[in-house]
Amino acid sequence: MLIISPCSGTKRFDAVIGPEEIDSRERTELLTEHPNSVASAAEMYTGREHEHIESAVQELSEFANVDWRIISAGFGVLSAGTEIPSYECTFSEIEQVRQRAERMNLDVDTMTNNELVAAVGREKNIPQDLRQILAKGYDLVFVALGTKYLIAAQEALTSLPKETTAFAFASKGSKEFIGDCYWIPATESERSQLVTTWLELRGRELLTLAENIESQQHLEQIRENPKSARELSTPN
Repeated sequence: MLIISPCSGTKRFDAVIGPEEIDSRERTELLTEHPNSVASAAEMYTGREHEHIESAVQELSEFANVDWRIISAGFGVLSAGTEIPSYECTFSEIEQVRQRAERMNLDVDTMTNNELVAAVGREKNIPQDLRQILAKGYDLVFVALGTKYLIAAQEALTSLPKETTAFAFASKGSKEFIGDCYWIPATESERSQLVTTWLELRGRELLTLAENIESQQHLEQIRENPKSARELSTPN
């Protein structure tokens, strides 16, 4: 099983670098320069959505081999154990994305905001790396990404291996970016049912689904009947 989640704005340490350093320096070099502000990706991010997803990974690991990848606007696709320095960088602030695209010598004046995010994502090898990861042929994939991060990953979600059953937790407005994934709605209805916030919703849905999984056979049933995943992601 593969779980794909986003980075979070809140981190274990105060930010020591920003987008310009991230885009112009090697990660290993930055680790050496800031040894007191380093943690694994799983430990660095401290947002509530990230915490829900980490709990879901632990729950699902009882019944499956779980690979967890985190999409960082700064460092691209990270394994949970990859060490990173604390930083400030996001796809959610479009002016920051535009400035990065300009430094990357992209023709920003001809691009929409979404095209800018996709282009910077390609420069950080996000869809390329995800495509290679997905080519391993996972049985199940769960994608819990906000709109801008879905856009950065979209090219990798449009040609999933035939043996892979993939799901994406997404709002109605983000549904167009989920590629070949089955859609699990993350809308006001689900937010209200789970009594949570918009920032936590996708992670909370994944955790709810994980808590409702009772066996490996249950996971196999989800593959055979993808619609059942939607029912498991909200309270019974």
